[in-house]
Amino acid sequence: MRAFGWLIVILSVIALVIASNVFFVVRQSQQAIVLEVGRPVRLINEPGKDEAGLQMKIPVYQQVEIIDKRNLGLDIEGIEVLAADQRRLRVDAFVRWRINDPLRYYQRFRTEDAAESQLNRITTSAIREVLGDVPVPEIVSGQRSQLMDRIRQSVNGGLAQDGIDIIDVRIRQADLPSEVAEGVYNRMRTARLQEAQRIRSEGEERSRLIRAQAEREKTVIEAQAREQSSKIRGEGDAKASETYATAYGKDAEFFRFQRALIACETAITEGTQVIVGPDALGICDQFLDSARAAGIPR
Repeated sequence: MRAFGWLIVILSVIALVIASNVFFVVRQSQQAIVLEVGRPVRLINEPGKDEAGLQMKIPVYQQVEIIDKRNLGLDIEGIEVLAADQRRLRVDAFVRWRINDPLRYYQRFRTEDAAESQLNRITTSAIREVLGDVPVPEIVSGQRSQLMDRIRQSVNGGLAQDGIDIIDVRIRQADLPSEVAEGVYNRMRTARLQEAQRIRSEGEERSRLIRAQAEREKTVIEAQAREQSSKIRGEGDAKASETYATAYGKDAEFFRFQRALIACETAITEGTQVIVGPDALGICDQFLDSARAAGIPR
């Protein structure tokens, strides 16, 4: 009985060993390559297919290489870049990539560490090449998005035959070395101040031109108004003279009488003292008599 028990244990262990060498699991986030003596013979759950789950292989004769199917990330730090304006930058970048052809990837790299090493070299070279064509201000705050797209295309081109697809390349940080940063910032500040002064000067010049134009228009309008006023006044005086002449021609005696009364009324006001003989005022006697009748004191 005891020997039979040991036999069952031994058979169970053998069955487990065989099962572990026959069956394997490919997860949804993985893809697998089945090898026969190092030669790829089958792909499982490659991009575009859904074959995750329990799989079988021939023990010993076949081996399985598991490859990640997810999007992967790689940090690249401390890249020294010489920009187009001959200033140095320290750049930190991040690469997002995935394996889109597991067979080519395995034949080229075998391991993820080897792939990341190659990706690091190509990305570093692309960053230096692309950023070396533009000055520092464009890298720091200008065309960063376009530059990252150019870097991504360059890296993709370098890895096109290696089963790797570059999803994105991001410049996380681009800093000047500390010894030159202050000088660069001062020059940028000076340039912005000069630009502001130029715009301010142009505005002031434009303001002076507008004020001068307005002053000229004001002078012309005032001159035209004075001319028009003089013309109207002259026409009014001429019309008045014509009216006086017409009235004088109709009754000269009455006109002289009226003008004399007007002259007396203008010359003799309240408080005026007249020292003449009682018969020497002529026409003004009538004016004085009317004043007395109205109760105005002499």
